[in-house]
Amino acid sequence: MIVKNKKIAQFAKWVLDIGEGKYPAYDDNNDTDEKWIQIPSQLLLQPMANNIEAITDVIYHDFSTNFTCINYLAERAVICPLNTTVDVINDTMLEKVPGDSKIYLSYDSIVNSIEQPDDFPILYPPEFLNSITLNNFSQHRLALKINVPVVLLCNIDQSIGLCNGTRLLIVKLGDYVIEGKIITGSHIGEHVCIPRVVLHGTSPKWPFTLARRQFPIKVCYALTINKCQGQTLQKVGIYLKGHVFSHGQLYVAVSRVTSQEGLKILIENEDGTSGTATKNIVYRMTCIPLKDINQGSYKTKICARLTRLSEFILDDKPEQIQRLDFVLLDVEGHAIEAQVPQQHISRFLSRLKEGTVYFVEFFQVVPCRTNYRAVSHTYMIKFTCHTRVTEFNAAPPTLPKYAYTLASFDTLRTRIDYTADMSDTIGRIVSVEPATTAYVKGLKKAIRHLYISDGRESIEVVLWSRQATEFPAEKIIELSKEKPIILLLLGIIAKSREGQLKIQGSMSCQYHINPAIPEAAALINKFTGFPHQVTWTGAATSSSSDIMTTSVTELAKLTNPHELYGNIYQVNVVLRTISPNQPWWYLGCILCRKRVFPEGETYRCPKCSGNKAEPMYRIVFIAADPDNFLEDNAPTIEITFFGNMGQELTGIPVLQLAAISEGNNVSIPPEITRLYSHKYTLAISVPFSSMQRENVSYQVKNIITTAGPVITTKTIYPATSGQQQTKPTQDTTRHLPVAETTKLDSNKEEGKVATPLPSPQRLQMETSSPTMKQTTSSEDDLAFSTEAGTSGKKQNEM
Repeated sequence: MIVKNKKIAQFAKWVLDIGEGKYPAYDDNNDTDEKWIQIPSQLLLQPMANNIEAITDVIYHDFSTNFTCINYLAERAVICPLNTTVDVINDTMLEKVPGDSKIYLSYDSIVNSIEQPDDFPILYPPEFLNSITLNNFSQHRLALKINVPVVLLCNIDQSIGLCNGTRLLIVKLGDYVIEGKIITGSHIGEHVCIPRVVLHGTSPKWPFTLARRQFPIKVCYALTINKCQGQTLQKVGIYLKGHVFSHGQLYVAVSRVTSQEGLKILIENEDGTSGTATKNIVYRMTCIPLKDINQGSYKTKICARLTRLSEFILDDKPEQIQRLDFVLLDVEGHAIEAQVPQQHISRFLSRLKEGTVYFVEFFQVVPCRTNYRAVSHTYMIKFTCHTRVTEFNAAPPTLPKYAYTLASFDTLRTRIDYTADMSDTIGRIVSVEPATTAYVKGLKKAIRHLYISDGRESIEVVLWSRQATEFPAEKIIELSKEKPIILLLLGIIAKSREGQLKIQGSMSCQYHINPAIPEAAALINKFTGFPHQVTWTGAATSSSSDIMTTSVTELAKLTNPHELYGNIYQVNVVLRTISPNQPWWYLGCILCRKRVFPEGETYRCPKCSGNKAEPMYRIVFIAADPDNFLEDNAPTIEITFFGNMGQELTGIPVLQLAAISEGNNVSIPPEITRLYSHKYTLAISVPFSSMQRENVSYQVKNIITTAGPVITTKTIYPATSGQQQTKPTQDTTRHLPVAETTKLDSNKEEGKVATPLPSPQRLQMETSSPTMKQTTSSEDDLAFSTEAGTSGKKQNEM
C-alpha cells in the first residue's frame, strides 16, 4: 500500500509540474518559442507499424467482446489535439462494430449575412457549406451504428442529463430521432431521445453565420483534448500526430487519467516515426488579481473562473434575455461581478460556460449596483464589443470552484428583507416538496419548497422557475438513504413567514449538491450516524397513488372531517353556484396570508404582526357531479378556491378583478358567475379548520383538467339565501347567469379600462402578487366572517 501511494504521489506531481511548466524542459534548435519535454519511457508507445492500430489496440483491448459494455466504453478514450486525427480513429473503430452504418446528412443554410448579393448562392453553394467543419460542431455526414458511443455537442436538457460532453451508447437509429443510453454523468443507464437541432457557427473568414440542422452528436472512441475536459477516465491513449498548439493542452490530456498505469502516449514525428519528446506550451500569466480591479483597469488582463452564470429576463418578456450576469473568481479566492449587456449577448452567449476558466481583457469597470449584489467588490466588470475572452485549458488546481461567503441561519435573520447584498448559506436537506405553480404579478411560475438544517434548526427554502423544475428531488431522496445530502445555496434573499425565517432564491440563485468544500464535508461528518433520509412533504407526493379518485355523491355522504383530514381526493365536478353570503376575496397579510384588520392607515395581522396586506381570492362554490348537477336534490359539496387557485380558475389577477368591482367583495362579478355550469377535475382536501365546523368544506389543491361549460336545458341561478334554485327554460341553449347583486363597472361595459378602487377605499394596487405556493393560502389561515376582506383603510405600498 505504501509503494502504491508513493507511485500515485509521484504521478500527481509529474502532472502538476507539466501544468505549471516546472517539468524539466529544453529548447529545440528549430523551435525557439516553445519548450520541449521528454516523456518517461514507461508511458511511451513506439510501434513499428500502423500507429492508429497500435494505440487503439492498447486502449480498446479485447474490443470485439466488449464493444457493447457500458463500463468498458465509459472508462477509456483516445485523445488527440486535432479533429482530423480524431475523425480517422473514430472511422477506424466504427468499422470494427458489427452491422451496417446509417448515414445522416445535415441541412445547411446561411443566416445573419452581412450582405446578400445576387450571386451569393454561386459564391457559397450547398457543397461548400457541407464541407465546413468547426470545432465542437456537427458533421455534415454523420455515420452511426447501434452500440456505438457518441458525445453530445451542446446542451439539450440538463434536467435529464443531456448536457454538452455527455457520452451515450446508441440504442436505436430512427429517421428523425435517435435513442441513446447515457454512460457518463449523473444519469447513467437512462434511455433518452436525441432530436435534430440547429447549431450556428461563425468564422472571421465568412461574411455570414452557418446554420446546420443535424443531430448534435459525434462518435467518441476518440476525443479532442478540448472536448475531453471534465472527463475522468481509467484508460487514456494520447496520440500526438502533430503536437499540442495552445496553453495547457498537454496538462489537460495527461490529467484525464486516474493512474500512471492507465496512460499511454504515442508521439508521431513529421516523418511518421515514433518520438519521445513533445511540446509543453505554458504561458506565464501576467494577470492582475481581481481585488486590484478599479475604474482605471480597462487595459488590464484577468484570469478567472466563471461562476453563477444566469440570464436576466423580465417577467413580461420571457422570450428576451436582457443581460447575462455572472461572477468571476480568481486563484486567490477574490470575486467580482460581471455583466454582458443586451446588445452583446449574441456575441458571448455560446462562448461563456459555467465553471470554465478564461483570460479576459478589454472590458469596462463600473461601480457595482446598489441592490442585490452577489459579492462585496466595490466595482463590477461590463463586457463591450471589444472584450476578448480566451478559454484557459489548464486551470491551476488551486483555483476555487465556487464563489461564496457563507452566512449562518442566525446571520440570515439579521438580513431579512435586506436588499443591498444577496446571501449564501449551507445546510442538510431535510425534506422536499414537488414543484407546483404560483402567480407572480399575474404570471404563472414554477415553485418548489424544501427545508434545510444546520443541526440546530430547519428553515424553509423557496426555489423559483428553472431552479424549481430542474431540482433533482427524486435522485436526492434516493441518495439520502446512503449519506447526508448537503445543499450549498448561492445568491439567496432572507425573508420572514409567520415570524419564521425562510430563504428565497433570486433569479441568479444557484444550488450545488454535496459540493467539494470544507463546510460541506464538515456537515456530512456532523450528520453521519444520525437519521438523514430526505422525506417528501407537501400537498402531493412523487406517486399519484396517494390521490384517491371518488365522486361528489360519495363525498357528500361523509360528514366527519376527522376521518377525511390528510386525504387528497380527485373528483369531477360541475360548479353550480357560489356559496351564498360569502365574500369572494379578502384582505390577507402579505407575509402569512392570514386575514388582517384595519389599524389606522395600515393593517394589523394577529398572527405575525405584519402591517401590509392585499386582496386574495377565496371563492366558495357549491359543486355537484356532472351527471346529475341539474337535479334539485343532487348531492353537493362546498369547495373553496384560495389564492393562486382562484387566479388559475378565473384567469384574472385578484387585484385587477377587485378594481373592476370597485372594491366590493360581496357582489359577484360576471367573471366568476360565468363559471357556473363549468366542469373541472380537481384535487381537493379537507383543511384543518374544517374540524370546527358542522359541515365539511373542501379546499382545491390543484386544477387537474378543465372541460369547459356543460350544455344544459336549465339555467343555474346563484342562490340569494341558503337554498339553491333552478328555473326551467323554454329552449335548449345554455345561459350564462349573472347574479342580481353583481355590480358591473360602467367603463368596463363600454370597453374602457376599469376604474381603480375609489378613495378612501382604494387599495394600493402597486403591491406585488404573493410569492407563495398554491396551497399556502387556506381556510386554516382564516377565522372568516361575512365582513372579512372589507376594505375600509388605505393599504401601504410594498
